[in-house]
Amino acid sequence: MNRGVGTSGKSQRRLQLSPALVITLTIFIDITGFGMIIPLLPFYAATFQAGSTALGVLVASFAIMQFIFSPILGRVSDNVGRRPLLLLSILISTASFVLFALANSFPMLLLSRIIAGMATETGVAQAYVADTTEEKDRVKGIGRLGAALGVGFIVGPAIGGFLSAYGFWAPGLAAVALTSLNLLFVFLFLPEPAKRRYSFVQSESKSGVSYARKLRAALTKPLIGPTLGISFTITLAFAAIPVIVPLLTISFFNFGSIEMSYVFVYIGIIQVILQGFLISRIVKGVGEQRLLAFGPLLMTVGMFLMPLLQNIAIFLASITMISLGVGMVDTVIPSFISKRTPADEQGGMLGVANSVSTIARVPGPLIGGSVFELWGLLASFFLSGTLLLIAFGAGCRVFHACRRISDSAQILQTDSTQLGI
Repeated sequence: MNRGVGTSGKSQRRLQLSPALVITLTIFIDITGFGMIIPLLPFYAATFQAGSTALGVLVASFAIMQFIFSPILGRVSDNVGRRPLLLLSILISTASFVLFALANSFPMLLLSRIIAGMATETGVAQAYVADTTEEKDRVKGIGRLGAALGVGFIVGPAIGGFLSAYGFWAPGLAAVALTSLNLLFVFLFLPEPAKRRYSFVQSESKSGVSYARKLRAALTKPLIGPTLGISFTITLAFAAIPVIVPLLTISFFNFGSIEMSYVFVYIGIIQVILQGFLISRIVKGVGEQRLLAFGPLLMTVGMFLMPLLQNIAIFLASITMISLGVGMVDTVIPSFISKRTPADEQGGMLGVANSVSTIARVPGPLIGGSVFELWGLLASFFLSGTLLLIAFGAGCRVFHACRRISDSAQILQTDSTQLGI
């Protein structure tokens, strides 16, 4: 009897904090650790005589593992719950940072990124938000996660840049400490969503299909399929950024690891302003569908503009447009998809959406690094800009399709009213 009371007491203590606050802080802590090391990768790799193509391999390895594990863990979270999968993902991240801190060769550094890619905290967190918010509040809830990502990218690179002066092991060790703290925080304070607790048998009986079939089914849905295509194309273009932008800043401005960290801090500030304060107002004013087109358009302008002039003001303006565009799309797409997916399939569908974007991160860095090495700066940026133009066109098509569906629904409603139905 006492054991039951004790268990109840633990549950009550865990529920004392708002789940929305806990999941937001969880993502903030996770991304802070992640942000400590991301700006350092080009410089850490250079200590092992790795060129731009090898840097592309380093970035792409993370994406390959995300592609494999994101839908698997998303589907498992539908079956066994969000909280256990968050704990597992954070534990995997901790192990990857341990390897990063201890790396004394490029293969060991590569292994740390491979293990890091097996974690999928953000995808499970998005599903958690979908479980615990109404449709009208979903974009706001996902926007909070985006703001947490932005703050993490302010704090993380700032800490990582400062600690890199002592050696690349120091940011890695600090990231280990942060993710360990995050693991304890989730264990103590994050409850499983009350709306969702499907048994493995129930879920498999309803959706026991392979990932390939799930992907094919998603791609054939009238609005979701094209939206996944937009996500893939944007990510393919954007995935080259961690390779080609550091190479540009080194070539144009002779940036080092600390200066590159400041660039990520600036990107984080933009993300916080956009997703923490502006995105819900923008969506209310112009609608999610328009942002599916406007976001890629902003990114296109920034991508074409950045390499044209060796000017820091042009560089900052370009980074601003790219950051605003990707922030809009990253917030809108999960919300757009979740609203068009049955409640008991949202984790799996968001996992598929995440995997579509993560598979685009595999060739993106490899292509960006190789094109930079073979044909130079302009070619790598213009290739990404052309891909973003294609995404802009696809976003316009989705917007017009949504308008047609809305108009048809209004006509049907009007006819039903007139007939007295």
